[in-house]
Amino acid sequence: MMQLPEGNDCPLPPGEVVNRWALRVDGYLGGRANLHWRVSRGGRPLVLRRYQEKPIGDIGYELRVLQRLDALGWPVPVAVDELLVVDGRTWCLFTWLPGASPTVTESRSEQRALGRLLARLHADLETLVDLGQRPGCQRAEALLADPVLRRRLRDYERLFPEQARILRWHVDRANECFDALDLRDRRLIVIHSDFGLPNLLYQDGKLTGVIDFEGTHLNHRASDFALGWRAKRDEIVRGYDEVRPLDELDWALLTPALWSWVFLGVADEIHAMTTGAIKPHGFDWQVGVLRRRSPLMGVAGVPYPDLPR
Repeated sequence: MMQLPEGNDCPLPPGEVVNRWALRVDGYLGGRANLHWRVSRGGRPLVLRRYQEKPIGDIGYELRVLQRLDALGWPVPVAVDELLVVDGRTWCLFTWLPGASPTVTESRSEQRALGRLLARLHADLETLVDLGQRPGCQRAEALLADPVLRRRLRDYERLFPEQARILRWHVDRANECFDALDLRDRRLIVIHSDFGLPNLLYQDGKLTGVIDFEGTHLNHRASDFALGWRAKRDEIVRGYDEVRPLDELDWALLTPALWSWVFLGVADEIHAMTTGAIKPHGFDWQVGVLRRRSPLMGVAGVPYPDLPR
């Protein structure tokens, strides 16, 4: 019988999924787009994931990245069964990793250690380039050059004119930065795409898990640490640089790569607003990140015109 521990008020996976895999549901682990449950099969603890309705790219690519990293000795979750599709949603059963995410303190030493760890992970991720680009994903510069994004930002200006102008200015500025760089022969790597303390597990001071490779794909290495940096955690970049020194092109990519992340999904969100699918809303988080300035930005960090100088 599918039953959660008493008093645990949470969503349940469909009976078809539970029965197909002969699972005991032990608890709900939560999630934003993807949902997770702690389950067990034959006494073995596992994690059950329900992917969001529109997953980020090809799920099989993510699973292959995890298999390769597991073979290289990284503590990552790997699929233990074939994918299952029930009621239009994809389900996957993963190995359970012990430990918990550490408390985020935002200290300089914490940030620097995070950057060093990412650099070590990249040393192995760059060996996975034979996987190619993940279907459904694209590089940072391609995301911002999309004419659909430009068109929908103009539509958004009718709803939130001030925010739309800030968004459009940064798209234009980022495209100028990308256009000034020769990226034709630039070596890419497979990136994690959301590397940070919430996606690391530790037990007794030892790293026991690197999780949430949902958005992994081929991109510039700067794109990976740029998202963790977010124009405010400079020590992450400096820690990375200690282990895998950045070249001139890496530094030049840092700011436009960060800004490209900010616009991920924005065009679709605007379309949903303008067609009445969702209520119009501001992009407060995006605007907040875009308006930050860091000494690491160099010439790319020209302030938005109305920022205090």
